[in-house]
Amino acid sequence: MSRAAALMHRATEALTSAIYDAALDPLHWPAVLAHLKTCFRTEAETFYVLDFDTRRLTQAHLAGITPHWMACFDGLYFAPDNPWNVHSEALHRLGMVRTNERLDAYTRERGVLYRSAYYQEWMRPQGFRYSLGNTLTNERSGIVNVTLLRAPDLPTFSAREVQLFERLSGHFARALRIRERLGAAALRRDQLAGALDSLHGGVLIVTPDGALVHGNRAALQTLAQADALVYRQGRVQAARPAWQPALAALLQAHAPRPGGLAASTDTLVLPRTGAGLPLRVQAAGLALPLSSAQSHRPCVLLALSGTPHDPPPSRADWLRQAHALTPAEARLAEALLDGLSLRHAAERLGLTYGSARTRLKGVFHKTGVRRQAELVARLQRELATPLRPH
Repeated sequence: MSRAAALMHRATEALTSAIYDAALDPLHWPAVLAHLKTCFRTEAETFYVLDFDTRRLTQAHLAGITPHWMACFDGLYFAPDNPWNVHSEALHRLGMVRTNERLDAYTRERGVLYRSAYYQEWMRPQGFRYSLGNTLTNERSGIVNVTLLRAPDLPTFSAREVQLFERLSGHFARALRIRERLGAAALRRDQLAGALDSLHGGVLIVTPDGALVHGNRAALQTLAQADALVYRQGRVQAARPAWQPALAALLQAHAPRPGGLAASTDTLVLPRTGAGLPLRVQAAGLALPLSSAQSHRPCVLLALSGTPHDPPPSRADWLRQAHALTPAEARLAEALLDGLSLRHAAERLGLTYGSARTRLKGVFHKTGVRRQAELVARLQRELATPLRPH
């Protein structure tokens, strides 16, 4: 393999990896476009959606095109003299690579693109002459295209480059399907989370060793109370160490196994460290799908009951639990959350301003912030969804 061929091989491998990275996280699209530029020596690289119902370009990842020229695109591309628009249904077909020469061959008109306003008023002023594109989906309400544009001082795309682009287009199409499935899974997850949050009873999903996968709002409030169950070091545990073996045994008994789920549910009754009714914890096995239909994550669903009238934890209680604040520090933080200045908070708590400043420094250290406004903003965010795992 020649040096040039070896460099192209490495560049193609890097591009292919970037395509699948972008399927997992759209933030990788700029890297994909940069690799396309390296492989094909182009002036502009684009991944976009054409909507022929609204006659607009949407959801674009672009390199080499300024906002000014994007504002001009729709009117010129969808014009009646643009052959790409006129012959869209025939040319925007899955897997069909489009070039200027293939457009001439289809229309039987040499240089047909160059006579259009789209070329004369949009491509040519930007220094574009040759195009190389492919279609990944072909619904009229959303034709997904990848198109590269090359300057006139370079030759048109070679047969080898067209073949390489055809191979890469298969990766683009598969990456797009991965993105769609991930998006659908995220939507279902968010809908399920919303439904669970609407329940009055607590629901936790944990791994067999107690790691917290998800908790609805009621369950997270129960964990914040820390008087029957606690959330410690990423795991759900019994508040009383003497009851932890019983909780661990419950989780292990209902962890999904190759033979299937447990045939029945069991209930563990946990006493509280303070006053109040015991907490009833009902367990059932649950297998969450991972990246394929053959791979599942064993989990246990815990339904918490017996506390329908328990008040939610106070902010001060939550602050002590979440950030290991002392009662005095928690009272100061709560006063700041009420919108008081540090001086007025000191007056409410019967402190001197200097003592309040010293106490606030301790709160800063434990919460990892440096300014009062940053502290209030962080605590407000956390109080909205207490102890929700990342």
